[in-house]
Order: sequence, then C-alpha cells, then structure tokens
Amino acid sequence: MPLDNQPDFEDAFEASIAEWRNKHRLQEDDAVMLLIELFRIHQQHWDEIRHRELPSFKEFRTDIAKISEGARTFHLQSTALLDTIRKSSVGGGSGGINPTAAIFAALACLLAGYLIGKAWP
Repeated sequence: MPLDNQPDFEDAFEASIAEWRNKHRLQEDDAVMLLIELFRIHQQHWDEIRHRELPSFKEFRTDIAKISEGARTFHLQSTALLDTIRKSSVGGGSGGINPTAAIFAALACLLAGYLIGKAWP
C-alpha cells in the first residue's frame, strides 16, 4: 500500500489515550504519559527506518514476474533442446563416431605428443 493511501490511526490512538487518562485520572505531565510519548517517538523512528530499507511490494512483484518469465523461457528452450536431441538420436547411431576413425585419431594424438616432446626437450 503506498504511503499516501495508508489509513491514519492517529485520531483513534489519541481518543484511546484520552479515555485511558480519564479512566485512571492521570495528569498530562504524569510519568506514564511521558513514557507513552517516548514510545510514540520510538515507534515513529523505526517505522521510518523500515520504510526506507524494505522494497515496495510493487518492486517485489516486478522481480517475481521477471524470474517467472525467465523460468518459462528456460523451460521452453530446454524442452526444444531435448526434442532436438531425441530426434537426432532416433536414427540409430547415424551421427556417431566410427570406431576405426576414433582409433586413428587417438594414434595421431599420441604421435603428435611424442613429436612435440622430442622437439622441446
């Protein structure tokens, strides 16, 4: 709720204090009345700090909407990727590596490593 639209309970609080003072016959300068005033100062101070530090609910809703949209996009893209992977692997190894080619590649790597080791002692 924006700060402008918040209900003001100040009048109700003042009426309750006046009724309480009349009931217990307290003077304006009584120690209990001074404690009530000190409590109100304290409460106002912490309310101002809380309003400064806490983000508004509008910002919170905006952040949640962004996170939700990111999750939805991630889900759609991961689903599309999984579908593509499933479709490409259905062919029964048509895109796989030939074992003979893998053996020749491994031998070429070993030979290249050996020659590089000889070139730089």
